[in-house]
Amino acid sequence: MNSAARQAIITSTLGITAADLQTARQSGKSLATIAGTKTQTLINALVAAETKAIDAAVTAGKLTSAQATTAKAGLVAHVSAEVNQTGPVGMGMG
Repeated sequence: MNSAARQAIITSTLGITAADLQTARQSGKSLATIAGTKTQTLINALVAAETKAIDAAVTAGKLTSAQATTAKAGLVAHVSAEVNQTGPVGMGMG
């Protein structure tokens, strides 16, 4: 998933603007801090989007089913770590 798509999911899930997201991230806030009570909802939305992207890659022949299974196995942990990461970082780790 590209960074624009990831940002769109984050902003729509949290009900904030891209500018507000950027400002908060640059000030060192984690996505979890920004999300507050919506943290789990954000994690679920990002995992769902990543899962959809992985499935599309399998359909397109870019990944095997085994590779997809491996990628999905660590997805919740990966997204959770990303959401809890602080500091001004790029919009996505994967």
